[in-house]
Amino acid sequence: MMISNLMVLSILWISYIAFGCLALAMFSNFRSTFKKAPTPWQSSGLYWSGWSMLALSYYFNVAKQGMLYGSIFFTGMLAVAGLLVILTLSYRAKSLPVFMVTGLIPSVSYLLT
Repeated sequence: MMISNLMVLSILWISYIAFGCLALAMFSNFRSTFKKAPTPWQSSGLYWSGWSMLALSYYFNVAKQGMLYGSIFFTGMLAVAGLLVILTLSYRAKSLPVFMVTGLIPSVSYLLT
């Protein structure tokens, strides 16, 4: 099956959002991004939404490419998305939520079609 560029970007954005949620679930990253401490509900919600988005990303990979290639592609996308979240938090921590929201709607709408 041919991998389209839109599919790669959509799966990358979903993985980026997942790692962004997991990063924001930690106290220091949340504080550097929003200049306040997270409540326990916020931290727990971000943690579980991050893991849910990772599961969603894996599901879309397997659904679009099959179990073998989808799993391999998922691992590669995790590496790239994790690096992008680290770079975003290092240089532009306040823009992490903006990047997460910007990519959510186009990527989910593409993957659901």
